[in-house]
Amino acid sequence: MEFNGRKMLPGVKRLVLVLCLLCGISLHAAANDDIQVFDVDFGNEKVCFQLRDLDEIKLALFADTGRLEIDAVVCAPDEYGQLKKIAYESKVLVKSVESHTQYESSKIYQEIVNKFKSFAPIVKEDYMDFEDFGFIKISFFFTKSVYDKHKDEFEEGFANGGLSGLGPKGSPKKLTVWSFTDELEDLTEKYYKPAHPKMEIEYKGIPTDQFPDALESQLVKDSGTPDVFALETAFVRRFVESGLLLPLDDIYKEIKDKMDDYPMQVATYNGHVYAMSWQTYPGAMFYRRSLARKYLGTDDPKEVQKYFCDLDTFIDTARIIRRKSYGSCRITVSPEDLFLAYKGARKNPWIVNDKLTIDPAMSSYMEAYKIMRDENLTAGAYQWSEEWFLGMNDRLFDPIGDNPIDIFCYMLPPWGLDYVLKLNGTYTSGDWAMCEGPSSWYWGGTWIAASKKTKNAKQAKEMIKYLVSDDEYLTKYAKSTGDIVGNINVQKKVKDSFAEPYLSGQNPYEKFAAISKKVNGSLDQSSDQMIESIFREAVMDYADGGKSKKKALRDFAKQVEMQLGIRSN
Repeated sequence: MEFNGRKMLPGVKRLVLVLCLLCGISLHAAANDDIQVFDVDFGNEKVCFQLRDLDEIKLALFADTGRLEIDAVVCAPDEYGQLKKIAYESKVLVKSVESHTQYESSKIYQEIVNKFKSFAPIVKEDYMDFEDFGFIKISFFFTKSVYDKHKDEFEEGFANGGLSGLGPKGSPKKLTVWSFTDELEDLTEKYYKPAHPKMEIEYKGIPTDQFPDALESQLVKDSGTPDVFALETAFVRRFVESGLLLPLDDIYKEIKDKMDDYPMQVATYNGHVYAMSWQTYPGAMFYRRSLARKYLGTDDPKEVQKYFCDLDTFIDTARIIRRKSYGSCRITVSPEDLFLAYKGARKNPWIVNDKLTIDPAMSSYMEAYKIMRDENLTAGAYQWSEEWFLGMNDRLFDPIGDNPIDIFCYMLPPWGLDYVLKLNGTYTSGDWAMCEGPSSWYWGGTWIAASKKTKNAKQAKEMIKYLVSDDEYLTKYAKSTGDIVGNINVQKKVKDSFAEPYLSGQNPYEKFAAISKKVNGSLDQSSDQMIESIFREAVMDYADGGKSKKKALRDFAKQVEMQLGIRSN
């Protein structure tokens, strides 16, 4: 048996031995000669089907090298005749075509798999690391009778790591976990380990600025790679697109109906999900109630939202506020506060068909930035500057220092409310409210992924699945932290539990959960951070009057091509 010219017979024998261990069957049972039903070559591709008689169970192994998969069909002895019938029917199907292209176009593989499912409806999936080839997907199809008879052995075998981490029955398993944030360690210690007492976790924390390079250098090695690790917004796409992560498609299929879409979209590449998150960080607009009443005539979030329902209306309202306040109230501290809102309004990513593309929303951001600067709609400072924080607490003055400047709103995600606004705006507590604002966007977040080279793929995936989706633990976690979890079922269960005094009793959880459904994470790419850094320079050049918009964008495209090798449309 070969995969692209590489002999795989030792790997297949290992598969049978592992399956025997899972079933609690003695190893000598695997010594019986296999019956090779067919072994068809299509050039470099091979399609194989073997039958094996293991006394207590009967086994069929089906391999399609073009798909890098092995399917194992397991039945009881009295069902063996039917399994043989499927094997020979499959042989006829495969030999009915003359090439692998015809085999694919005729969808013969799927037809054979459907026969398995009809005969053996209980399906378990795993990834196995073949020494000479790498990871191959293994699908077990069990008949109900054999599964019921050996259920405890099967379940214990898979729970203890299945193909990827099988050891002596009942022995503890070990996962190595890396993170740049103590969030993952806290979740592991407080929730995962109590629910999985047999699992040993070796945790390693690395500073954020060192983490991406340290992780990448380790993942390319053949040994010592962490099994599970955290990924941050700034570099999650770098690893999702790297080819170094274990696909999580199987567990995603199990939980997708109860999970928010955008975190999964961020971590999807070429149709495969490579990371998952237990949280969502959608953005919202936080505004001063007293200023809204004074200049808009209402502080009701539904009514205020009408004044900020889209990006053009946002700018119009900023003008109204400045005019009515005679310049003493500005919409934001900095035009930069609107960057993510404009980015969230895009229809296209930065790179389309390997070409740099400037979405109309980003072009509009350049115009908006210049308008806000030229018309003094903002305080003229920068995001994260001292002035930015002073504006939260009624402590911001004009450059001369004589006249106070009120800041109408801040664009922030959930962590911005808890760890920025509430900590720096103590004097204005109770005078804030939130609404959705002009677009749907997100800011921040932590994803969990696994190494493609992990020897504990089953356990790693089960850990990730538990941490991002388990209803029971996430309900406790959400209620204790107020974190907006990605599990929609839990969102619905806890969303009415929060009334924020800082927002004069408004419920931010319910609003954030609703906004999260509108965020589009499918446009994120690994090159975003570098491209956007160059783009911000172009925006400043245009806003300062140093360049025309046309020249600023032309120079932006040249810089992107020079630094990333990506040409513009």
